[in-house]
Amino acid sequence: MSDVKLNSAGRLAEAFVTSRLTVLFMLACALLGALAIAYTPREENPQIIVPGAQVRVFLPGASAAEVEQLVIHPLEGIVQQIPGVDHTFAMAMNSVGILSVQFKVGQDKEKSLVKLYDRILGQRDRLPPGAGDPLIVSVDVDDVPIVTVTLASEVYDDYALKRLADRLLDGLRSLESVSASYVKGGRDREVRVELEPDRLQAFAVTIDRIRAVLAAANVSAPLGGVVQQGQNRSVFLDGFLTSADGLKRVIVGSHAGRPIYLGDVATIVDGPPEERTRLSRFAFGPADPRFGKGLDPEIPAVTLAVAKKPGSNAVFVAAAVLDRIERMKRQFIPAEVEFVVTRNDGKKADDAVNGLIKHLGVAVLSVFLVIFFFLGPKEALIVGLSVPLILALTLGADYLFGPTINRVTLFALILSLGLLVDAAIVVIENIHRQYARLDRRDKRAVTVQATDEIGSPTNLATLAVMLVFLSLIPMLTGMPGQYFYPVGFNVPIAMLASLLVAYTVVPWAANRWLKPGEGHDLEDRDPKDRLHRFYRRSARIS
Repeated sequence: MSDVKLNSAGRLAEAFVTSRLTVLFMLACALLGALAIAYTPREENPQIIVPGAQVRVFLPGASAAEVEQLVIHPLEGIVQQIPGVDHTFAMAMNSVGILSVQFKVGQDKEKSLVKLYDRILGQRDRLPPGAGDPLIVSVDVDDVPIVTVTLASEVYDDYALKRLADRLLDGLRSLESVSASYVKGGRDREVRVELEPDRLQAFAVTIDRIRAVLAAANVSAPLGGVVQQGQNRSVFLDGFLTSADGLKRVIVGSHAGRPIYLGDVATIVDGPPEERTRLSRFAFGPADPRFGKGLDPEIPAVTLAVAKKPGSNAVFVAAAVLDRIERMKRQFIPAEVEFVVTRNDGKKADDAVNGLIKHLGVAVLSVFLVIFFFLGPKEALIVGLSVPLILALTLGADYLFGPTINRVTLFALILSLGLLVDAAIVVIENIHRQYARLDRRDKRAVTVQATDEIGSPTNLATLAVMLVFLSLIPMLTGMPGQYFYPVGFNVPIAMLASLLVAYTVVPWAANRWLKPGEGHDLEDRDPKDRLHRFYRRSARIS
């Protein structure tokens, strides 16, 4: 075939039809696909980047109307100068104004926040003199928790459950892929000072005096260094107030030559706040044994929520979080505390992906059966072999270039399944036809020629499909563009991989497994072939 000018399909077939590199190529595809399935992050839905932030400015004593006029309007003017801002939403309340900023979908989160900080702090003079420094809080989609675990108990109240959950939270923060984490519900510990007006008046101690003394007493700071025994040592003042006893011994004044302690003029309470501002409870369903026994189906509860870092695998993160919680549960959680996993997006994502992979396998089997009945078992085996290799290359591209494995990614693979076998079917069918008239011609040369014959039209048809799906990327913008990006990325990659496999693996397999004379010419007319007779009658009528 060296004296015949071949197209790209023929050149690839000639290079791989008898080469040992074909086997290595197939093994490399299988290895890349296995790595992609194991390590590509799995999520239920595609990642959608929508940067956002909240800007809070306090103006003590101002009414809502004054906050709107003096704080919100200047902030809106400043934020509108920032390129990439999509929407702003403002809320004015007594003494505080809140401006929510949403950037356009796909904007870089870090750069967007830097621009927001730079503009607002750079034009701080546009805010009224009495306003506090702007507080900018990032709002991120990735902060949505993927795992929530509820702690509930009939024995312990929400104050005790909150302290247990805080301990669990400290143990989870060391996990590498854990991002935002917090406890919802429960009451925090507080050391409360309840002043006695009669005692204050008797000892001539004012409230302002007590406030100033507490601020001065609750301090911790470095005091410098000293040289001791030939070594430099740092001196540090550890003066934070951490208990009710420490507060009771704070000196707030003197009377008749003796010190007056805070405990003399106030009652110090260490524990949860007396007034509840929130209440969290957990309700069991009718199937729980509590029903019908006179027990309260709703018991105190707090919820531990954990989010993951961007780009990490939700399945692995959720499994690591639950495993760490289980180990800490055995160490210090009482038996009377019940753990209920109320949300596990990692398991949902894994189940969704596994379900779609199962459907993908069913679709591959269906293609194999169709080819088996129309071309034969060997031809069906060759096409069936090409499909996993194409999918492995596509998932490998996801692993290397960023898209996660999610329902839209697998939808794209299922959508392209009927398209990606076209090239392999056309190649094997033409080789199948040529082998019927092989005679004494070189089998290798016939294989290359059969692949070369269909190269140009197959390339053109595949390229047209690739361009259609590639056009989704620039045409769909905003949130739909982010959501359907896996379709625009995966379908063209799968189509390109189908050409590569069809021109390398299919000719190699046909040359090794098919024998001369096994095929049949398309011009053959078997009078007993009902399908052929039906097709001819239909074509004549049309």
